[in-house]
Amino acid sequence: MKFNTLLQPRRLVQILFTLTSIYIGLKFIEYFNFLQTAGAAGSPLRPAGVEGFMPVSALVGLRAWLGTGTFDPVHPAGLTVLLIALLMSLLLRKSFCSWVCPFGFLEELLSLVRAKVGLKQSTVPKWLDIILRSLKYVLLFLFIAGVFVMMSAMDAQNFMYSPYNIMADVKMLMFFLNISAVGIGVFTFLIVMSVFIDHFWCRYLCPYGALLGLISWISPARIQRDPDTCTNCRACDRACPGRLIVSSAKTVTSPECNSCLNCINSCPVKGTLEYNFLGKLGRQKYFLPAAVLLTYILGVTAAKLTGHWDSAMSVNDALAIFKYINEI
Repeated sequence: MKFNTLLQPRRLVQILFTLTSIYIGLKFIEYFNFLQTAGAAGSPLRPAGVEGFMPVSALVGLRAWLGTGTFDPVHPAGLTVLLIALLMSLLLRKSFCSWVCPFGFLEELLSLVRAKVGLKQSTVPKWLDIILRSLKYVLLFLFIAGVFVMMSAMDAQNFMYSPYNIMADVKMLMFFLNISAVGIGVFTFLIVMSVFIDHFWCRYLCPYGALLGLISWISPARIQRDPDTCTNCRACDRACPGRLIVSSAKTVTSPECNSCLNCINSCPVKGTLEYNFLGKLGRQKYFLPAAVLLTYILGVTAAKLTGHWDSAMSVNDALAIFKYINEI
């Protein structure tokens, strides 16, 4: 990766969120050590941000909140992050995926590594690409059906207070600390596929990316192309991670567009491709990074000020439940 590439606004925002995620992970390990040693070591301070990596729990929390009016007191930060991602997609298309999500950043790094070592990118045939892309929508349908159709509001609320959900973050960490051969095989497969096929997980398997993409369909943000100044060089098509044919569209409306701005940055004719948000506002160079950061920061700040960030579960509650962690 070139140094000037690291200084691009989107890369800087991605690095910021990735470093924040790593910091949260390290603090959570300290909290886990505290639970393991019954308070003899580690730290009793649990970083609420770890809940951002618990999307299923957040989805159940959303179901309970919409059905009962009770905002998830167990993992409120997880529900808050989900709501921020939905709001960001509504306003700025699927920008959460390309600016905030550390998994999306990891996939981009794997693609850069492949190019750096000279490995050839694999191209999925169009017919197979369409079939594979449908997988994330199938997974999304299964999640939505399971949580919003098969679960009542009270079922969701009961799950929310269940010992398993309370310890879901700890169980997640234990899974990675004691990962099985099958787990290693799955992750190895995903990494290898992401090296040779750009954005393999994001493009074909991520159900939350599918959800954010569908929400972004009604977003006022759009990539617009001026056909009068377009030279049809198709640099934008080659730069698009969603494999969209930007060069033939006057306005990009596809749910695969994640507002990464690669197409705009690759265009040799200034002004031919522009990010349109409420007129000329979105065309400002630093509008999108500022809007992404502001949306996220304001969302977290509002959650903290209203008591919807830190879990209501006490350290003593966690210690009591952790004693039975292997039975949950």
